[in-house]
Amino acid sequence: MKAALLAAVSTLLVAGDSPEVLALRTTVTAETLRLPQKESLGLVGLSATADLGPCYLGPGLYGAARGERGGFFTFGLEGGMRGRPFADLPLELDAGLFLGGGGGGSAPQGGGLMLRPHLGASLALGKLRLGAELSRVRFPNGGIDSTQAALTLAFTADHLWVPTGGWGPAFEGTVAWQGQSLDLEAVRIDPSASTHTRSGLPQPTFDLAGLSLTRELSGPWFRFLAVDGAARGSSSGYAQAMAGLGLRTSPLAPFGLEARLGAGMGGGGNVDTGGGFLLWGEGAITMASAGWKASVGLGFQRAPGGSFDSRTLSFRVSHRISVPLPDDKGEPLLQVDLTDWRVGSGLLLYRHAQRQDGTEGTLQMMTLRADRLLGGGFYLSGEAGSATGGGAGGYSTGLAGLGWESPHWARQRLFAETAIGAGGGGGLRSGGGLLASFRTGWRLELPRGLGLEATLGKVRAPRGELDSTTFGLGLNLRFRTLER
Repeated sequence: MKAALLAAVSTLLVAGDSPEVLALRTTVTAETLRLPQKESLGLVGLSATADLGPCYLGPGLYGAARGERGGFFTFGLEGGMRGRPFADLPLELDAGLFLGGGGGGSAPQGGGLMLRPHLGASLALGKLRLGAELSRVRFPNGGIDSTQAALTLAFTADHLWVPTGGWGPAFEGTVAWQGQSLDLEAVRIDPSASTHTRSGLPQPTFDLAGLSLTRELSGPWFRFLAVDGAARGSSSGYAQAMAGLGLRTSPLAPFGLEARLGAGMGGGGNVDTGGGFLLWGEGAITMASAGWKASVGLGFQRAPGGSFDSRTLSFRVSHRISVPLPDDKGEPLLQVDLTDWRVGSGLLLYRHAQRQDGTEGTLQMMTLRADRLLGGGFYLSGEAGSATGGGAGGYSTGLAGLGWESPHWARQRLFAETAIGAGGGGGLRSGGGLLASFRTGWRLELPRGLGLEATLGKVRAPRGELDSTTFGLGLNLRFRTLER
């Protein structure tokens, strides 16, 4: 009777579409590539994939953490099939492919397109997976082609979502609520006197802009993942990805204290991070009100394999929500808000992109994006892109902005959006890294929440000479999440 009531309430809440369980897996990989001239590159990968039956799909990121190529990054889509062929054995087999773009660190990545097929096996220990893979990393239009073994560590967690039209059985259980927040952050990097560039000159001060995703753990603890890129200064093309743990307290509400300690990968922009491995720590003062929080923090950032050693000054604005997770000891799913999302991937062309050598040429990019729909046709957008062709491997972007779409007719919509962010590398004339983008486009809504879109726009570097017309084509998926 209780299960039937919960199912009925859930169905009413989402106006005909019921919550379903979606298994999300976070996987970390570590491997060593062999580059030309017998050079070694330690590559660390991070992916977040959703299980869709025997298949999986989601974003993936790879970066240099050891060697001489700090700042080498690629990101794209990770997909494949996995399963347990023997029910009595805790053995899981996996076959997949990463398709993405990137480069940097003066590596021989060519246009930036990266392919990484793999075969793997892992030991299933509850929600944990310990395993190994045989992988091949290849840049078809570059000079990297390496086959190697990789170690893997994965963790699976169940979440709830509301797909259009339904993809599986309706959820009928109880939930526990987990707090999470999305932070917009700006970071001033103030290098020490002993820090020099890869060219041997003193390292100038520069500014980063990016996003941080925070998830609360038990008590005052939380974990975070942050991605930032150079937006001002003379280090255009610098990027970093950091993950770690934090501790917060509120001795005098609404004011609080927060400490973060993390590690990650970073480089590019002629910044001497050695192999790319970074350590980072920070203490901050926070002020919270009605789900929003602002903070200012002081910290340090250091590259053990290079000369990079700096003080940091950060500013963050974050919005906190609570999301329901399946939990047998939790509470009924009775009061929730529904948020419409759209995620997708596509190809983006820059026409006549200005290069540092004075030439212009077409640049191809792969993009990943997420839109949070606000109502009234408005939506917030976030997009990451990286070069896959056009001789600009290593050029990457991160943009955040606001868009509006028309009411639909015959399953079609028109839209316009503007965004600002950071981008650089690949020999493009992007100045300090600050980018501005404007696009208009057309969307076609397909069955089961799928959609197709085409765009026409402009991208410009206000502090550089990059000023290019863009053309895009993408595929997206629309769904709902539950929060309060």
